[in-house]
Amino acid sequence: MLKLFYHNSIKRKLIYGIAAVHAVLMSIFIYDLVSRQQSFLIAESQAATTGIAKTLAANSIPWVLSNDVAGLEEIITSQSQQSNVKFAMVLDPRGKILAYFNVDAPDDKKSGQFIDIERRLSNPKELITFFDNDQVIDVAAPILVNDTLIGWARVQMSRKNISNSIQFITHEGLIYTLFAILIGTLFAWIMGNNLTKGIYLLINATQRVRAGERGVKIELNRHDELEKLALNFQSMLLDLEANEKALHAEKERAEITLKSIGDGVITTDNQGKVTYLNPVSERLTGWNNCAAKGQPIEEVFRIFHERTMEPAVNPALHSMKTRKIIGLANHTVLISRNGEQISIEDSGAPIIDNQNEVIGSVLVFHDATEARKLQDRLTWQATHDSLTGLKNRQAFENRLDELIDNAGQEQGRQHSLIYIDLDQFKIVNDTVGHSAGDHLLKQVATILEQQTRDSDLLARLGGDEFAVLLDNCSTENAETIAEKIRKQVSDYRFTWENRIFEIGASIGITNITGITSKASIMSQADMACYLAKDHGRNRIHVYRADDQILAKEFSQLDWVTKINQAIENKRFVLFAQKIENLQNTRRQSAYEILVRLQTEDGKLISPDQFLPAAERFNLMSKLDIYIIQHAFAWIREKHDQIELLNINVSGQSLDNTQFNNSLLQILEENEDLNSKICFEITETAAITHMSASISFLHSIKNHGCQLALDDFGSGFSSFSWLKTLPVDYVKIDGSFILDVLSDPVDAAMVKAIHTISQEMGIQSIAEFVENQEVADWLKEVGIDYAQGYHFHKPSPIDTIFN
Repeated sequence: MLKLFYHNSIKRKLIYGIAAVHAVLMSIFIYDLVSRQQSFLIAESQAATTGIAKTLAANSIPWVLSNDVAGLEEIITSQSQQSNVKFAMVLDPRGKILAYFNVDAPDDKKSGQFIDIERRLSNPKELITFFDNDQVIDVAAPILVNDTLIGWARVQMSRKNISNSIQFITHEGLIYTLFAILIGTLFAWIMGNNLTKGIYLLINATQRVRAGERGVKIELNRHDELEKLALNFQSMLLDLEANEKALHAEKERAEITLKSIGDGVITTDNQGKVTYLNPVSERLTGWNNCAAKGQPIEEVFRIFHERTMEPAVNPALHSMKTRKIIGLANHTVLISRNGEQISIEDSGAPIIDNQNEVIGSVLVFHDATEARKLQDRLTWQATHDSLTGLKNRQAFENRLDELIDNAGQEQGRQHSLIYIDLDQFKIVNDTVGHSAGDHLLKQVATILEQQTRDSDLLARLGGDEFAVLLDNCSTENAETIAEKIRKQVSDYRFTWENRIFEIGASIGITNITGITSKASIMSQADMACYLAKDHGRNRIHVYRADDQILAKEFSQLDWVTKINQAIENKRFVLFAQKIENLQNTRRQSAYEILVRLQTEDGKLISPDQFLPAAERFNLMSKLDIYIIQHAFAWIREKHDQIELLNINVSGQSLDNTQFNNSLLQILEENEDLNSKICFEITETAAITHMSASISFLHSIKNHGCQLALDDFGSGFSSFSWLKTLPVDYVKIDGSFILDVLSDPVDAAMVKAIHTISQEMGIQSIAEFVENQEVADWLKEVGIDYAQGYHFHKPSPIDTIFN
């Protein structure tokens, strides 16, 4: 390579170039010199010959006139002695030779011979040229006397000397040319050596840099363009070092980042070949970085659809094909090299260079196994009852809506609803406690599941109420199924602490049609169940149109009118219960707003009698606004005596746009009071209405209000929701507080709730505190606040500060 470089070096080209220039210039000079010298010598020989001929003609006049041949020969001989003359002769006008002398052949006599001269004459008085070439010049001058031609004087001269001179000059020129070429070449070599010496230094420096060497210094010690080039190269090398250091540092940061992040990262070239795996992707795929390099991405990252196990589109390849970022894919399974199946979420993005060409891709993915399990669990919790495992009210209502639509679209298709209410459940709860009641509900749920079809939907609506949606089932068949259920529940004997309880079930049945609403169908089933109870319990009643005459006997429907009238006539009375500060001796006036219904005769009705009807018939948002308006009016009067006022909001209201708008208007009109307000929502309501809950909570937080998650632990019992919901307080469900001193599980639950809440900066409130021993235990555990009959029984708000 170096020899080839030298063969094509600047020095060699410079030497050849200068030598060629000298050769060309000297050749042109010699050619011009020879040409001009030749022309000069020819012209000189011509002039000499003409001169000799004219001289001979002038000297021959007396001898021609006297016809003295001897004198002519003597004159001719003398003229022939001049250099280069070959012969001379004198002719008479007719061309007869009068005298002749040949230098090369003195004895050759041609006197008396004739030469054909007349045909050469164009003008008898002008010079005649016989020959004029490179070898000789032969001319004849007229011999005139008084303008009369008396003869001719002819002279021939050799031009051989001209050829010799030209040859000599040419040889001499060639010598000078060769000498000039040698001098020029030497000069070019010296100049080229001086020039290329610096270039070779630069070449050597670039080869050292290319080999990876840095810190190379170039010192040319010259003041020309090469020195500037060297300085520029040195500057570029310094920039290269700085850029390489920065690039190396950036690469190290990128590698550290890729190694430390929790996601798997795989990069490929534009052919889909793997170029890099970070440690997380090595662990998840089962491939190490070295083994995976150069492998097709489909071999390393093998993904399938989770449900069908059919191959899924590889996001890295798809992103390069579409030149777009491919978003996270759901329900995808990665099969690792050792055959392990991992649920993942992945995305791919193309790598595009400055020329807008795709040069590779980046694949990012992470293990979503636990997240997917959590999602499945939360999805299950959102549609199932946590105690019995049956579908909950939300899932029940969604399915009921579907059956109503289906009944309206398909004529002749019948669906039925069975509504079940246990008869003796309250006796079990009151006699042996809530734990026994929960155990009973689980066993009843098992009995009901055994009597329903796979196509049916069995749900626990709340408390001891169950319902079954029978798809494609007539009322007659539904009655048969209901009878089996009634008999199995009736025959079941519940045993607890050596006590045996008989349980019955009152069942209502109604037909599902497409012309009725969900509320109407639920009302019909409720009415039928009520009539079954009213007629002696443990029996079945099928709803009929003429049952409407008994509507006044059906308390739930009667409550709709009562609630609306009570709101209109302002007969809902606000009560308040104090919330005690356990950890601070400074007294804080905090209360929770409760509500009672006052009848026309002055009696007070507790919430457990009218709230179920309000919830069932979508009256809660209307009632909640009533309570909030009156609570704000009270705290405006007592704002200097109250530091915090808790107001409950139902889950039904969270989904009500009219309620949200009305509440926001109230908050905007009372901005000076919002910091004293804390809204309570139940854990179950918050999760069931998750999207609406988050939106609602953030809206009221933005207005300065505080938030509390009520009945925590009674619903889905998921601590993860505390990270999602922006609450300030957690109210521990009273069912854990009642037996906290005797039940270690309840005690552990309370401690766990408090610990997690404390870590998240959320304060805890214990409900149902009924004695000092429980209060002391709660204070020792670290619970912030307590609420219950031990501290304060609910009182009308107008009596609180009197």
